[in-house]
Amino acid sequence: MKLFKRNKNTAPTRAVRRLRHQLDEARDVHALTADPLLNAVTADRFRTSVTRSLWLFLAIGLGFTTTGVHDFLAGRLPVTDPLWWGAWLVEPALAGILITLLRWESEMLAQGQPVHDGPVVKLKRLLLAATLVTNVWSAVSPSAGPVSAGNVFLHIVIPVVVFLLAEVMPIVQQRCVAVRDAALRTVPAASPAQATPAAPADTEVTAVIPRVTSMNADRFAGLRLPPAMRSTLTTRMDELGRPLTAPEVAELLRLPADFAARVADQLAA
Repeated sequence: MKLFKRNKNTAPTRAVRRLRHQLDEARDVHALTADPLLNAVTADRFRTSVTRSLWLFLAIGLGFTTTGVHDFLAGRLPVTDPLWWGAWLVEPALAGILITLLRWESEMLAQGQPVHDGPVVKLKRLLLAATLVTNVWSAVSPSAGPVSAGNVFLHIVIPVVVFLLAEVMPIVQQRCVAVRDAALRTVPAASPAQATPAAPADTEVTAVIPRVTSMNADRFAGLRLPPAMRSTLTTRMDELGRPLTAPEVAELLRLPADFAARVADQLAA
């Protein structure tokens, strides 16, 4: 009997539909994760995360060394002496100069400008050497109590770690930027037809739009962006009649601030 013969036109079962949905989702995820631009954005975000952690631990280390500097300068003075209070500001001032210098150096590296100038290197080493010497001196000759081997060890190791951390941070920046740039170099360039949308038929608008879109097409030559992002940028600039600012690019494309700044600079060039 053929009463129970399965009809070939029967709709797929729930399990089949679920597996097909999972397969489609897996293909979409693979296509997105294989996009070189996503790898570039991931490298930028990872660089930002690592840098924040390094800044945090650098600040903690400098907070510890502040006690050594204060003991070196005013450990034997009474609390009523103004120098006792002023000595607390010495290490934060030196640390502030160092942190500002490191922030500038990190930003230069993020923009592809390595910093090897002698005065910059000498200033960093002088600041950190001053912290090391004052901490070691205060540990081997404390203002109160006997010499502690553990205290001497910490006041030697922590300034050295801070010194090495200051040297490592630019290397971290440089390597992450290199990974990001390598990923951007693999992004396929968009064709002119993809980069420049067709001008509207309205005669009043066409007098302005061709100039803007032609300008954008030229400026996209230095940006390794996928066609979809180029189209989004071009459409928005056509609406505004001007290049986009860095915050506008970051909000529109959801890019890291430094990478959005590079895109905005290229568009405004």
